[in-house]
Amino acid sequence: MANRVPSGPEGVPFLGSSLQYADDPLGFMERVAREYGDVARIDVYGTEVYQVTDPAAIRRVLVTNAANYRKPSLGGDEGLGGLLGDGLLTSDGDHWQRQRKAMQPSFYGEKLDEYGEIIVRDTTELADSFSDGEHTDIHAEMSELTLRIVVESLLGARIDGMERAIREALMEVGERFQPGPQGFVPEEIPTPRNVRYRRAVDRLDRILREIRRQHEYTGDEDDLLGVLLDRRDDGALSDESVRNEMMTMLLAGHDTTALTLTYAWYLLSKHPEVAERFHDELDSVVEGTPTVADLADLDYLDNIVTETMRLYPPAYVVYRQAAAADELAGFHVPADTIVSTPQWVVHHDERFFSDSWEFRPERWTDEFRRDLPPFAYFPFGGGPRKCIGDGFAMREAKLVLATLGTRFEFDLVSTAPLDLVPLVTLHPANPVEVTVRAR
Repeated sequence: MANRVPSGPEGVPFLGSSLQYADDPLGFMERVAREYGDVARIDVYGTEVYQVTDPAAIRRVLVTNAANYRKPSLGGDEGLGGLLGDGLLTSDGDHWQRQRKAMQPSFYGEKLDEYGEIIVRDTTELADSFSDGEHTDIHAEMSELTLRIVVESLLGARIDGMERAIREALMEVGERFQPGPQGFVPEEIPTPRNVRYRRAVDRLDRILREIRRQHEYTGDEDDLLGVLLDRRDDGALSDESVRNEMMTMLLAGHDTTALTLTYAWYLLSKHPEVAERFHDELDSVVEGTPTVADLADLDYLDNIVTETMRLYPPAYVVYRQAAAADELAGFHVPADTIVSTPQWVVHHDERFFSDSWEFRPERWTDEFRRDLPPFAYFPFGGGPRKCIGDGFAMREAKLVLATLGTRFEFDLVSTAPLDLVPLVTLHPANPVEVTVRAR
């Protein structure tokens, strides 16, 4: 095994590179890769982190040697684990494997077709509410739409009238995970941020209890919540574990798709030639309301979604922790080392994507996809822990874009650059204001 140790920024005593990272996480990761290469060593608040941006090494971490790279706690109860408990996103080991296996059927096969009908119906309801010429925050609209879709699809309930309250509570929860020392302040210390966070979690828990009550009367025993409740009744899950999985779906099940849709509308508004081709394809394929069957013929739409997640990956970094020593790209990785694999950096690497900061959906030809190294593009992670809802999310994003795109264009109001805030996922710093234009 190699004994080479990667280089990296020296930082300052005690804090390492923590302040530089907290000040500009995305720019910091870019600089580290540019200055120190595909494997770099970073000190973040006294924790040694290896940043890995070589696709072959990323594949080893996430796939070929995945058994050696477990989900790290990254703050334990003060991290996401304090919010999601033993939910699928944060758990590990036997519990995670059992949950993943039990939940898998809810995301494949005929269930996806059923979800497609819900996606189109809910999106059509949103379209019917728009007026030509009105101004709106498209990120807020997409967040509330994807919340409705995920709750109705996976949790078997309608949340009419609760979307805004849920979105605002989730935004307050997300504030706690901004990079910086405040993320390590114990939850019981009543800082203003912690107080807002605790109140937001309490509101979300009340909403989850209401969803469960509604499911008792209207839910499908085969939807995800039905599966979880069956496992609870069989003694395989506690009530708390059911709550944790519901919270996980509420947070992770809508957020990344809402962001993908927000960035797609932003990019289409900024690139009228792409928007024209997008609308032309819809007009040539879709008759009336889009259906799941139409997606097979909407190739350019697929390219738009794929390129959007390359340019603005909602999940911008994946962390793992080495159980035993390993070797990555010729460097020694000691046991217990935290390894980061940042999509943000790899997706903008000129070795794999020419004009990597440009929005070019046409780059995604069959030949380009075939020649692209595995894990030069990995918006949903990879390996055993690849996002369980990747198929659902892709179908949802394309159906929402198609359903709204057949009826509207969205003209960006602001001319300022899109500022990004890396929370748990990559969020716009400000509202994304658009004018609705009927076609």
